[in-house]
Amino acid sequence: MKIEVNALGQFNQLAHDGSKQAAESLGQLTGVQPTVEATSIDLLRRRDIVANLHQQELVGVSSEFAGGIAGTALLVFNKTGARTLAKSLPGNVDGEVGLEPRLTEIGNIMLSGFIDGWADYLGQSIEQQPPTYLSGNGADIIPDTSPLNQTSDQVLTINSTFETPNAVVKTTAYVFLQQAAFEEMLGDQLTGDSVPIPLNKLQVFSQMAAKGGDTAGDNITMMTGIETTVSISRMSFLRVEQVGPRLGDTRQVGVVAELTGLPTGFILILFDEPSAETIAEAMGAGQVADEFEPMHESAIEEIGNIMISGFVDGWANVLGTSNQHTPPEFVHDFASAIVDPIVADLATTQEYVFGFDTLIQTTEEAVNCQILALPRAAELKEALDELSVEELSADVEAEMEADPESLFEERSE
Repeated sequence: MKIEVNALGQFNQLAHDGSKQAAESLGQLTGVQPTVEATSIDLLRRRDIVANLHQQELVGVSSEFAGGIAGTALLVFNKTGARTLAKSLPGNVDGEVGLEPRLTEIGNIMLSGFIDGWADYLGQSIEQQPPTYLSGNGADIIPDTSPLNQTSDQVLTINSTFETPNAVVKTTAYVFLQQAAFEEMLGDQLTGDSVPIPLNKLQVFSQMAAKGGDTAGDNITMMTGIETTVSISRMSFLRVEQVGPRLGDTRQVGVVAELTGLPTGFILILFDEPSAETIAEAMGAGQVADEFEPMHESAIEEIGNIMISGFVDGWANVLGTSNQHTPPEFVHDFASAIVDPIVADLATTQEYVFGFDTLIQTTEEAVNCQILALPRAAELKEALDELSVEELSADVEAEMEADPESLFEERSE
């Protein structure tokens, strides 16, 4: 199956519009007009969702739908955020007893905003079933019976932020679409101007990014002696201008490099300031006092270069290309300011971007590292067209390690 980049863009816009509609409905219900903003669309595998949410206390509201498209939509809050949101709206919330009906109503309104928008877009009727309140960890609220796209096991996720005068709460909607519905939403919108990308190959590329994150984490361990783990890896689809907000508003320290070869684009390695200090000191650059001195900057550039090389080399091996990157450049600023030049460059050729996003955390030291790869969409498609993979297996990463040549068609020089 191929997905159409413009169709994903439309889905992104529908999520944005659905969020606005939900905010208006919540305002009518409570008398307080919250802001609900859809920030990005992600594509994740179900097993990755369950793994990421495994140890969290969660609250969910699910609703099945059928008609023009069929599946299950699930809105998820962490429990603390759910309580905060419920209490920030007018009306009494009496402990857990009052929390359930309040959040069920909020979730139903939010999911209805998304589903009604899809129905309008497709020009088809979609019937939504009454909502169900859920609580527990990832395995508890994302049951095995959820309908999935059987070909790719991909789950569409919509990341949103609720903001009331008294609270800001982040939530995620997971959309489990049946195979036919997935194709209806993302695969059957092809035109002469389309940029179709094979979904199974895109997932291979996403797994390559996850594998690159593993390698980068291993390099941190090797260079600093600090044991690391890769805790989150996801493929995101968002407007170019949403890249900055996705990274947050805090000051970051790290490196930026430009990808050359196929595909071109950018790659960022970013640490929060305390993490960068820990890394610089572990690299032997000495303690960071008031600011990062040249020796600290060199240490960050050195480990950034090694991490990026390990990340990009994996892509080059599997894509059969000589993908390289420019020397990493030290950056220290607010995340939005760091990505402004990148956004300006990408925006000249595309409206949306696929981001391959990995969060690396250490097991003992307080170190968080975010890797964001931003390949150019047209060249990503060109690189994926070279792959001969026709369907994914659960062991695709092992196959890439064991026999990367088997993943490619022969090329004529």
